[in-house]
Parts: sequence; structure tokens; C-alpha cells
Amino acid sequence: MSVIRVLGAIVTGLLATVVLLVVLVLDTQPSVKANASEQIADADTVKALLSQVRQSINQRQKTHVITVSEQQVESLIGFVQRAAPYIHGTTRIRSESGFISASVAVPAIVTTAYLNIEIEVLPADKLAISHVRIGSLYIPGAFAVGIVESALNVYTDSDIGTQARRQITNVAMTDGQVAVTVRPMEPFLQQLNQIRSGFEQDEPDELTVMTKEYLRYLATQDIAAKKQSQPFNTYLNRVMARASENSTQETVVQHNKAAVLALAIFIGHHRIANLVGDVLLDYDQPPKPVGSVLLRGRSDLSKHFIISAALKMLSEQEVTVAIGEFKELMDRGRGGSGYSFVDLTADLAGVEMAKVLANPDTAASAQQTLATAADESLYMPAIKGVVEGLSKREFNRRYEKVDSEAYLEEVRQIRARLAQMPFYGEAAGSD
Repeated sequence: MSVIRVLGAIVTGLLATVVLLVVLVLDTQPSVKANASEQIADADTVKALLSQVRQSINQRQKTHVITVSEQQVESLIGFVQRAAPYIHGTTRIRSESGFISASVAVPAIVTTAYLNIEIEVLPADKLAISHVRIGSLYIPGAFAVGIVESALNVYTDSDIGTQARRQITNVAMTDGQVAVTVRPMEPFLQQLNQIRSGFEQDEPDELTVMTKEYLRYLATQDIAAKKQSQPFNTYLNRVMARASENSTQETVVQHNKAAVLALAIFIGHHRIANLVGDVLLDYDQPPKPVGSVLLRGRSDLSKHFIISAALKMLSEQEVTVAIGEFKELMDRGRGGSGYSFVDLTADLAGVEMAKVLANPDTAASAQQTLATAADESLYMPAIKGVVEGLSKREFNRRYEKVDSEAYLEEVRQIRARLAQMPFYGEAAGSD
């Protein structure tokens, strides 16, 4: 048999295998159809889960038991669906096992196909997966866990996958709740830091280098050392002026992105740096202003605005809006500040500013306009009369859920006010 015929047989076999796998894993109908607005109705319950996770990290020398309710998982799945509408998921937790099911819409040549996934988790003194089903393809749980573990180990050139599996020492279930016992996090987090350091030894990309430069610039500004509150607009003026000095026609969008990301790290939250790369000079003492930074007289709005702008620079708009919306839904619970359409206004305004700065047709003019903006009214609408501070009960009484007509009307009004602002309206016309 000639070499050509052998190669042809191999290629044919590979193609047949690929076709078979596609047939096995793709379906013509979704197995899950979930309403995200109903799933995230109990988003306020997620605060308790996040508190447990933070405690396990802060008290990393101790063993912790993290309890997760079906409501909390459903809320998180609902958030994912709000951010990525092509994903639908649901969960069911019983004393004998727990299921997570999802349907992912996949564009096909003629119509939409669906990747239907089901994972069954069992109570045990370890992480025990009964099975993973993808379409008609049935994968034994131990084999699936082994594949993921090996892939993580190979990709990171470490045993982090094995460590992650071993972190879980017990899974106990009752109807509607699962309790996961995890080993002390200290060794695992140390390993993660080593892996991150190894990746960061590679040559950083251009955006990371630029962001680090703008962050250093912000940290050396005189206003950053003042104890008195400072206007957000002053910081934005300065960083955009700096970006204008450094930009060329070819690099203006990249400089705008880096400037926004640096502002988000400096004013919003230093953990935004984890989404960018090695930009912090000192992870134990990240740079930040001494005094608060105010937008419309409030420090919380400056954070909402610039973090949303940064997330828009790094992701799709749906993700940014979903994050802001979910955070407000969590705040409706006891001890929270309540649902705030003011905060959502700042989130949406930040997204709009990012769109203007990242649009090649408007990037240069927007950069110069923001560098000389007299005040925040150019990019942040007034908040007088905007509803905020709604408890869960009051939110449900007024709006029921986040896809009700009453709720959507509030969001439409916010978007309409943004569209009427010349800075955003002119940019929208250039799209």
C-alpha cells in the first residue's frame, strides 16, 4: 500500500471520527429551557455564599465547610444566562445526588444546534462525579475528572489539577443544599501564585505594558496623595490628556483601553488587574488614591462607572450589564443598600463611554473631549429622581422580575437619557 493511500485512510478515519463525535454531542433541540429573570430572583442569597468563599481564602490555614443552596446555584446560572443568552442551565440537589444541566446554542450551517450537557455529582468523601453526558455521549465521571485534571496539569506544567481535586474532602447533600468540605487553601493558593508568576515571565503584551505605564502615572499624580475627596473628572481629564500625548492614529484605541483599565484598577478595584496581566508593582500594596473619588458626589458611582467601562473594554456589553444588574439584585437583601437604578445608570454610562473610546471612528475625538471636559455632565447623566434603595419586597412589588415591562421601561429610560447626551449620541450616529 502506498504512503498516499495510507495517509488518505488516516485522514478519512479522522474525519469519520470527527463527524461521529459531532453527531453524538449535538442535538436539534435544547434539553434545558430556563427563565433567567426567575432564576436570579433570589440573587440576594448569593451574598452568603460569597462570604463563605472569602472566609475560606482569608482564613486559609483552616478547613472550611461551604454550604451551597439550590437557590444560590440557580441564581448564578441565571446570571450566566443574562450575560450569555445562548446558554440555558438549571440545577437539582437531592440527598442522593445533584444534577447540573445546560444547553448551549451552537450556530450550524442550516439551523441552530444544541450542546446538551448533564453532570451528576454524588455525596462522598471526595469529589465524586457519577457521569457527564454530552448529547448522546456518555462519559463515566471518574474518566471525565481525570481528563480535566490531566489537562490542567499539562497546561500549567504543575499538579494544580490534582491539588484542586484533592481540595475537596467531603460532599454531603440534603434536599436543596450541598455542603462541601475543603482543605486549608494556603498550599493551593501558593501553587496558583507560582503558576501565575511562571506565566507572567513571558513577554507581556502591548496592552499590559501600556496599562502598567498609565497606572504608574496615576499613582504619581498630586491629587492621588490628597486626603480630601477628589472629582472623578479630574482623574479622567489627566489620564485622557496623557493618552492624547502618547497616541498616534494607529494606536489611539489601544491607549484609550489602557487608560481606562488603569483607572479601573486605581479607582475601582485592584483585582481588575487580574484580568489584564502583570501591571501591579506590589500585589500586597496596590496603588490607590488616598482620598475618595466622587462622581455625582458619590464614591460608589465612580467605581460603578469605571469598572463597567473596563469590563466593556475586555468583554461583551451583555456581560458588563449582567454583572451590574446581578450586583444590584444581591444588594436587595438584608444588610444591602437596596436595588439602585442610580448604580445601573453609572454602569450603563461606563459602557457607553468605553464604546466611544474603543470605536476607531470616535476614539481620537472622544479622547480629546474627555481630556478637557469641564465636569462629569458630559458623560454621566444627573441622578436626581432616579429610583434606588429598593428592598427585595419593594422591588418585587414594583417590577416583579428583571424582564417585566415595568423593569424594562426603567432601563429604556436610562438608555434614552444616555442617547440624548451629545457625547454618546454623536458616537452612536457613527456606528
